[in-house]
Amino acid sequence: MNQFSEVADGLKSELKAFKSYLLKQATSFEREVRTAAKEAISPKGKYIRPMLVFSSAVESAEKTSLVRRATIAELVHLSTLIHDDVIDNAQMRRNNETAFKKYGSKTAILLGDSIFAHMMTLAFEENSMDVLRKTAECVKTICEGEIKQTLADKTKFVSRKQYYDVAYGKTAALFELACNLGATASKATKGWVKSAEECGKQLGIAYQIYDDICDWFMSEKDAGKTLGTDLISGKQTYPLIVLLEKLPSKKSVALAKNLSTQNPKEIVDMMLSNDILADCKKEFLRRVNLAEKAISKFPKENQKLMKFCEVMRKLNFC
Repeated sequence: MNQFSEVADGLKSELKAFKSYLLKQATSFEREVRTAAKEAISPKGKYIRPMLVFSSAVESAEKTSLVRRATIAELVHLSTLIHDDVIDNAQMRRNNETAFKKYGSKTAILLGDSIFAHMMTLAFEENSMDVLRKTAECVKTICEGEIKQTLADKTKFVSRKQYYDVAYGKTAALFELACNLGATASKATKGWVKSAEECGKQLGIAYQIYDDICDWFMSEKDAGKTLGTDLISGKQTYPLIVLLEKLPSKKSVALAKNLSTQNPKEIVDMMLSNDILADCKKEFLRRVNLAEKAISKFPKENQKLMKFCEVMRKLNFC
């Protein structure tokens, strides 16, 4: 079930136009690539990022441009997901086989690159240097975030500050871009663009915390994707960081040094006994509060983004 359906209900006409436009993008690929591209971009996700584009836009925004900007945000997301699945050796995504599982790593990587390249042609069509610059900066940030997490010493403790930096690169930078693309689609009240961006950034960090929680506590059937990949790769995500802070020093050190060989069930049991879920939810809600605060001074522009924040608060924490 799409937990963002309440937001989607208020954006029905926008999302209908977006889905149609998104699907048409598959026809731009060469015949031999078209099937794989269509599988990758066919409408089937939550569309969080396109909804943020639409939710950040003011009423005067030109609809064709807005739909294209929503597609830009979604294609950035989809291309990075394809690459992430290769990195994580993930077999399932949205209850379907990943491109990595179906075609192998080489084809999947090239497919992700092709989708990314096509996204940049759409950004060029916006005839805006700001759109091109912001989009390129966002993709660079995402890639650098993944590299930093991959190259990090897996035996050392990750601080919360380091985690937030990674979360910004993995998720929040694209949430921030989506809000920028919506807010700059037409002339807006002074200060709205920066406020919308900050709202997106905070919602992105909150959503990464939520995603980390799901990786530990949600079943693969409910999540619709391969779970546990963070543990296998030795990544210290938010629930684990909070657990390591709470455990006795010697136990924390031993756990961090041998993370990839640990029994996931035993770690989950430790998390439950130390009430880690409550601590994670507290930080999640703090970030949503910061998102609401960022846009609170713009009552004419903030209604749809406030609705998005409201729905975020209702996310099911397993």
